[in-house]
Amino acid sequence: MTGTWHTDTRRGQPREPERDETRFWAFVDLGTPDGSAYYLVPAWWIENEIHATHAAYLARHGGRRARNPASTHHAVQTRRIEEWRDRWDLLRVCAPSETR
Repeated sequence: MTGTWHTDTRRGQPREPERDETRFWAFVDLGTPDGSAYYLVPAWWIENEIHATHAAYLARHGGRRARNPASTHHAVQTRRIEEWRDRWDLLRVCAPSETR
């Protein structure tokens, strides 16, 4: 992927792992050589990741955004969520052929 997904820093918050998470963020990359890639990320994980990444950014820049202090934009790069690629198993649903 050459770009990033976009979200808001206010979506980030310190979170602990949730063993039975029922909320997920789905990131879809339609620009891969094989057509598409799917990243199914537990809400607790991505919210914590946004929070931690933004906090580290602010720490490197004296506690404020370097270009626009009022901005709440947050970019999510593929490298940060790569471990969640094709993690359909997390949804705990079976394919139609498995219900017979």
